[in-house]
Amino acid sequence: MKLVADSGSTKTDWVLLDKQEIVKSINTIGFNPLYHSEAFIAEECRKVFDVEEMPYSEVTELFYYGASVWDEEKAAKIRRALAQLFRHAEIEVEHDLLGAARATCGREAGVACIIGTGSNTCLFDGSNVTDNVTNLGYFVGDEGSGAHLGKALVKAYFYRNFPLRWYPR
Repeated sequence: MKLVADSGSTKTDWVLLDKQEIVKSINTIGFNPLYHSEAFIAEECRKVFDVEEMPYSEVTELFYYGASVWDEEKAAKIRRALAQLFRHAEIEVEHDLLGAARATCGREAGVACIIGTGSNTCLFDGSNVTDNVTNLGYFVGDEGSGAHLGKALVKAYFYRNFPLRWYPR
């Protein structure tokens, strides 16, 4: 069986597949190797997967696409955490932007975007991300993300850019 994970900093969607058929899908909190330790990731997964009766030993391939997985050090942290549970699986850990590109474009060249709590875009050649603009994060950039839109909404309210009826009298 294959297990595919799409992890942002807010949530992770997990889908268990058997011959391209969805067997089970679950959600956990999001994992970010910048903020979470290997032990934390493994323990949080174990707690949820035990309750959800995830068949660890039947998973032979695990594809994890996650936020902030931009180098081997970050990928290794996630891989080690997952290997504690999925001992019989071959584990591939990649950046969430590659996962978005594969899901959006398949094996064709194209443009892929992530628009969620964070945002990012890339050019994809059908196999690899070939170009993307540096993501400056929610503090400086991240245009189109939930953080950016929320900040714009709060600013517009306090700068009184909404209709006057929206404000207390």
